Amino acid sequence: MNDWLRPLLDFIFPPRCVHCGQLGAYLCARCRAEAPRIGPDICIRCGNPLTTRGLCQRCQHHPPESLQGIRGVCFYKGPIAKSLRALKYHGQQALAPILATYLIDYMRAHPHHFDALVPVPLHPEKRAERGFNQSELLAASVARALQIPLQTQWLQRIRYTRPQAKLSRSQRLQNVVAAFAPAPGLKLKNQSILIIDDVATTGATLQACAQALEQAGATEIWALTVARAHITATQTSQDPVDAFLIEETPQA
Repeated sequence: MNDWLRPLLDFIFPPRCVHCGQLGAYLCARCRAEAPRIGPDICIRCGNPLTTRGLCQRCQHHPPESLQGIRGVCFYKGPIAKSLRALKYHGQQALAPILATYLIDYMRAHPHHFDALVPVPLHPEKRAERGFNQSELLAASVARALQIPLQTQWLQRIRYTRPQAKLSRSQRLQNVVAAFAPAPGLKLKNQSILIIDDVATTGATLQACAQALEQAGATEIWALTVARAHITATQTSQDPVDAFLIEETPQA
């Protein structure tokens, strides 16, 4: 939808909050504030919430090798879950810039240089069916706000896959094997890349994307999502590395 047309339609048909139904915004200020944030007690590699900051048991033995780390801003519940479903499955694209503010605020609180933002791509058939890529919409808002180049052609989804939400962890990992590839001839030597997606659960999709970018020569790859679906994992404490998103930025 054209940007100039949105205010007119909102005036004629006032938006309602997708979570509480209040008139005036697609996600009202109260529901935005109530979105449950993920705190500092996470696995420093896969980003899964823990009781104490450190390495989860899985990442001690099978870390996401191509990724420096995965981070999610909010838990996948309440207004965040409902908003992401409305965006992804009901075509409410006006929610994308609202949800992107969580990513923008997080990146401002954890400054790090990135050469490019890369959204998780959809298979061409899925994109044609949906009409848009929600990850690309989120990444575009972040790119505009933070002046980071957005690269939507660097990563390609070359194999149609089953929806990850319906699969177990082992099935998710197998489902995305060889599903992504770098653009032909892409050279990313010494590039620092941030992959953007809407939700992470096991991180299998993000790891598969990172592997493809690593094949093209990227040397530092992180992933950031609006939400993180909690999975149970045990951990042992480790001294965290002083790197992007590893240490919380002290509050003023």
